[in-house]
Amino acid sequence: MSTSIHWTDDAGLPEHQLILAAVPGVGNVGKLVIDTLNEQHESTLVARILHPDLPPHSILEDGLLSPPHLSLHTVPLDNDQTVITVTGNGQPMTPRGQHELAETLLELAENSGTSLLIVLAGLSAKPGDDAIHLTCSSKDLQSSLNERGISVSTEQPSGGMLGLAGLLVSLAPLHGVSSAAYSAETVGTSIDVVAADRLAQRISSDLDLGLNLPIDNTRETAARLLSMMEGKEIAGIDLSDEDSGSGFYA
Repeated sequence: MSTSIHWTDDAGLPEHQLILAAVPGVGNVGKLVIDTLNEQHESTLVARILHPDLPPHSILEDGLLSPPHLSLHTVPLDNDQTVITVTGNGQPMTPRGQHELAETLLELAENSGTSLLIVLAGLSAKPGDDAIHLTCSSKDLQSSLNERGISVSTEQPSGGMLGLAGLLVSLAPLHGVSSAAYSAETVGTSIDVVAADRLAQRISSDLDLGLNLPIDNTRETAARLLSMMEGKEIAGIDLSDEDSGSGFYA
């Protein structure tokens, strides 16, 4: 058994303009943006993707025990665009599993004619650093974004990207899919609300998404996410006198 997709209705992604993907990582910045987006808009679950190498932690969803998975939601935005979001509470714990899951997602994007797949992630940085780096895996997309006046980094993240996030971007050209990653600098607390809010504003501006994810709503989502994690700290919210944990994947 490898990757399996369980559709809630008809198989295949509905029409969309963009895919946004994030998994737990440094500061859980990208995941927090997507979780807030799913909660603040009328998102609809379209599929769950299962893989045997996902962390074996089944969770309660709407009162029912659910197996470890990545969720695909369709999200209608206020500007009449529709995006597909991809996220979950973990990623495969083996390189092979991460590669297989990345290939599955990219095949879905390729078969559905996805125009752009964007990965959202955090990047460990020193306190006070708040840059957001946009990185591409193809010269064509890099040039296209530069022509639109969108700043693209060629130097950061200098250490590259680990795991599913990096594979989704770097393997995309092999599937004919345009893909890029936004990496938001964060001090790496379990959940960095401020960096997530900054990242949401940046992608909204660059991609004309018209997002309205005020930080108060982001904090509410962060508090719920924190209850599922080992970490004890949300940047900007003093929840505990104990030291912060490292989150899922630091």
